[in-house]
Parts: sequence; structure tokens; C-alpha cells
Amino acid sequence: MTKKKEKKLVFDALFESGVCFAVCVASNSFISREVAAFSKDYFVIINKCDEKRVKKINFYPSKGYKQVCEWNLTADEIGMFRQNKSKFIKVRHNEQGRVYELKGLSFKDIYYSISQKLSGKVTRSSQEDKSN
Repeated sequence: MTKKKEKKLVFDALFESGVCFAVCVASNSFISREVAAFSKDYFVIINKCDEKRVKKINFYPSKGYKQVCEWNLTADEIGMFRQNKSKFIKVRHNEQGRVYELKGLSFKDIYYSISQKLSGKVTRSSQEDKSN
């Protein structure tokens, strides 16, 4: 018998690499005359500059944010998230869904810090061009 190679879960890769991330749970609903359907999409977001640090996981670019990459969670990964929910804090909850961050490590704060640094580089270089 051959031993099946275990696939690495996204949380294992994220914890090993030390990358800051957030878990998002999007609430979806569709209601028509005949059918009412409700579902939840679970996905992880990381900053684009951290993407290369996470081994063996191919994140894809987010549609709405240039500096964010996403990963849709598998059923096993959703189970792992639920088992380890005590490590997270819910930072946002509305009709569109919920966002969880690791306790003591705010994805939002780090995201805005990186965004400020990137915009500072653009501002400095454009000011230097104007002075020449």
C-alpha cells in the first residue's frame, strides 16, 4: 500500500512563515419565489508582499484591493479554523459577513502600515522628480 501524501493546510503554512493574516466569512443569500439559498464562503487574506513567504500555497490577487491576496478555505481548513477559533478575535460583523484576526496581531493595522510606506515611497520619488 502506498501512503497518501498529506496536503499542507493553509494555516500550517501561515503559522510556519509567521505571516499576518485575517480569516473572512462572507454571508451569501439568494431568495426567489421558489428557492431560498444561504451559504458562507470562508477565505484567508494576506498582504501581497507576504505572498512569497508562504510556501506551497498559491494565493490569488483580490479583486477589490491591490495589496491583498486571498485563499479559499477547504472543508478541512474550515474545520481547523473552527477548532482554533479561540486564537482569533472577531473584528468585524455585519450583514455581509465576519472578519477574524489573530489575537495580538492585527491584519488591518499591518495592512495600513504597509500601505502608508508604499504611498510614502511614491510621494517622495514624485517630489524628487519635480525638484530636478
